Amino acid sequence: MLVKFDKMQALGNDFVMIDWPDGVERPKNDFFIKICNRVCGIGCDTVVVYNRIKSDVVTACFFNADGSEAEICGNAARCIGLLMENRFGLSECTIVTSNNKAYPVKKNDLRISVSMGKISLSLKDIGIQKENIDPLLMLNELELPDEVCAASCASIGNPHLVLFYKNHPNESEIESIGKVLEKHPLFLNRINVSFATIKTKNEIKLSVFERGVGPTLACGSGACATVGLAYLHHFVEANVLVQQEGGCLEISIDDFQNIFQSGPASLVFSGRIEI
Repeated sequence: MLVKFDKMQALGNDFVMIDWPDGVERPKNDFFIKICNRVCGIGCDTVVVYNRIKSDVVTACFFNADGSEAEICGNAARCIGLLMENRFGLSECTIVTSNNKAYPVKKNDLRISVSMGKISLSLKDIGIQKENIDPLLMLNELELPDEVCAASCASIGNPHLVLFYKNHPNESEIESIGKVLEKHPLFLNRINVSFATIKTKNEIKLSVFERGVGPTLACGSGACATVGLAYLHHFVEANVLVQQEGGCLEISIDDFQNIFQSGPASLVFSGRIEI
């Protein structure tokens, strides 16, 4: 059976978006691994399976390159917003994820904004089983390079560990440290690892080793979690430009600690694939 897909990207973080037919059983994880493969498949960081259940409500599931399922993907959420405008003329919609969290999306000119909610410091939400841990103070819980001046973790729908560096690490350090920390036994469901350097009160340089994917050109949820934690540490103010290899994302925090991300997304090409 052939189904339509759209290859999309947001700041170089790329996705295969599949409008999954009603009543058709979802395939095994090997299917998503094959699609993500850049040699034998379409090629992407993440496969997004979505379904428009109401005029302005879209359900979405996110599958990483290793076949594992993620709870949310910030860059993919912006791609869904663009897709809904291109296909149905919707300037606003709400994405509902598999864990029943809702993310309002709004298209405004060339940028798409997503309301990501508040970061959670709950050990359960982050996936830490050990008790008596302060998620804002992780330096004593992990073996980290001397260049790391602070380390914290939080959930923004998915779990993130953020390492704040004095000087930004290079690519090989990001990959080697990310591989170890992603699967650190402290984190029950693995964790996304962000490498952040504070440039000013309104600017952060960021690199992310994504859980189940590896280093990516950008990570929307990672940018939101990083700014949320940096704000709690008083490293930054409420409006921050996050610089990533794939481009810049605008992150803001309102008076109620809700976090919003705003940035571009684009359609690369469309096609059909056998399921």
